[in-house]
Amino acid sequence: MEDLISLPGVARKTANIVLSSSFQRAEGIAVDTHVRRLSQRLGLSKEQNPDKIERDLMKIVPKEDWLDFNYMLVNHGRAVCPSRKPRCPECQLKRFCPSASEFYPGNELDL
Repeated sequence: MEDLISLPGVARKTANIVLSSSFQRAEGIAVDTHVRRLSQRLGLSKEQNPDKIERDLMKIVPKEDWLDFNYMLVNHGRAVCPSRKPRCPECQLKRFCPSASEFYPGNELDL
């Protein structure tokens, strides 16, 4: 991780993607726009800064799932929960999602 982020233009997100995709090493969770948006919508983090969001996620996501977690959220964001028009009625996570409260009033994750 340290060697990668020492390269010009490489931050934690890129380093995490390279380590996970090329070497199957989980040093953290890559936080891109999808992961940031969904982490906030799902109530997994209240932070705006990607490094702080990553720390929040690393506390609640088991390390054995770190390699796949970014891709799961990216795929969910593209298929079901895009930024402009999330399809909450179709969402498998709506029971747990504070942002889907119009469909399930009282949804709140207590993290």
